[in-house]
Amino acid sequence: MRINIADIPVDNITIEEAIDKIKTFLHNKTPRFAVAINPEKVLKAKKDDELEEILKKSDLNFVDGIGIVWGSKILYKKKIKERIAGIDLFMSVLKLSAENKYRVYLLGSKEETIKKAITVIKNTHPQIEIAGFHNGYFEDEEKVVTDIKNSNTDILFVGMGSPKQEKFIYNNLDKLNVKFAMGVGGSFNVLSGEFKRAPQIVQKLGLEWFYRFILNPKRLPRILSLPKFIFLLTWYPERKKEEINFFNIAISNRNMRNTLHITEQFIKSGEFHLIVTLNGEMAGKVFKDKAFFDIVKKSDLVIPDGIGIVWGAKMQGERVLHRIPGVEFTWHLLELANKKGYKVYLLGAKEKVLKKAVKNIKDTFPSVNIVGFHSGYFNEGEEKNIINEIKKNNTQILLVGMGGGKQEKWIWRHKDELNTPLNIGVGGSLDVWSGEVKRAPNFIQRTGLEWLYRIIIQPKRIIRMGNVITFAFRVMTERRKI
Repeated sequence: MRINIADIPVDNITIEEAIDKIKTFLHNKTPRFAVAINPEKVLKAKKDDELEEILKKSDLNFVDGIGIVWGSKILYKKKIKERIAGIDLFMSVLKLSAENKYRVYLLGSKEETIKKAITVIKNTHPQIEIAGFHNGYFEDEEKVVTDIKNSNTDILFVGMGSPKQEKFIYNNLDKLNVKFAMGVGGSFNVLSGEFKRAPQIVQKLGLEWFYRFILNPKRLPRILSLPKFIFLLTWYPERKKEEINFFNIAISNRNMRNTLHITEQFIKSGEFHLIVTLNGEMAGKVFKDKAFFDIVKKSDLVIPDGIGIVWGAKMQGERVLHRIPGVEFTWHLLELANKKGYKVYLLGAKEKVLKKAVKNIKDTFPSVNIVGFHSGYFNEGEEKNIINEIKKNNTQILLVGMGGGKQEKWIWRHKDELNTPLNIGVGGSLDVWSGEVKRAPNFIQRTGLEWLYRIIIQPKRIIRMGNVITFAFRVMTERRKI
């Protein structure tokens, strides 16, 4: 049975049940992989979108760390059947391989270490077939992948540390020609005799982590992941919502990687889609402007841009876990366009600012296909020419920087004429990309006070605070009704 720990799926099974699942995998034509789940890995996943995706798509997530057992029991009131140490499952799969003549390949550690480990494995299981091995220090990944593929191995063990081992397996699984793969961390080091496992009594008490710390005090930073993990469980939902309802607006609660994935699906569809990057100031406008409110509600994706949305959602009993500033999201989108060749059109800002922005974008992304651009100042006749240019160039990504509300209304008013697959209002992003406006230092961005920084360096923005006050008042008023 699968349960969730901080929105990471975990298989609540015994080691015997894990072996049974692996046996099933080995009789299946589709390659499968397993991941050992411990507190440190969960914490890494919350900072690494790719690792989180891997953990969510893994075929077997077995409970390796005692912190998972404790956290699940104390905070989720769910008992984990058994903690399965990675090396114990590794040894069990080796035994299974020897008994059933499955060919195995070992990847990871230093050359000397892995050779010692193989000697121990062969002494323990004389019948085992070692299809090949390679140390974990290589520059040509494709060459290693080819070697594994040509070895006709059935089972691949990768001991390169997390998240490197998980990423290697996930990104190459379809090319490796293996039936099953799993990351084994420092298991090769244990087999070679470089690392010693704790005595059985210590393992049973779940204090192996403490034993390792006593032997190697340098592990302290890793040991500290346990209290950090327990704290994470006190506020992170067991199962995260993909979207939250905020005043009848569906706010995305996805990380950057997943948001970009959805965005690319919009582009590939060829049909009109509108993305809104919403902050507190824009939400204040939404509450005062029914036409704008309707557009936001009908948009295909609403990304929480400002800290105000995070705060407002919390006041309404919801939690936004992934605030994505619009300027960062669209920059990643331009990076994607650079890789995939998507056609981009920029509309907005002053002519001088826009040209600087285009130059800086091209300097950063040399292959980006900007099919056209125009300032945000134009008359009715020029507007028709702009729309024709966007259509003529088969624009796939339209970025409009005219200020929150105005830009979304312009896009929506012309959506049938444009029929551009992806349309986004980018506010002042063009000013930032041009270098005319600088973003706040990283530590200010992390505290959510970028709005205050902007007011300090651009005092004229104080006028716009009226919308923020409207937003805050509406949130607090509605909170009283909950």
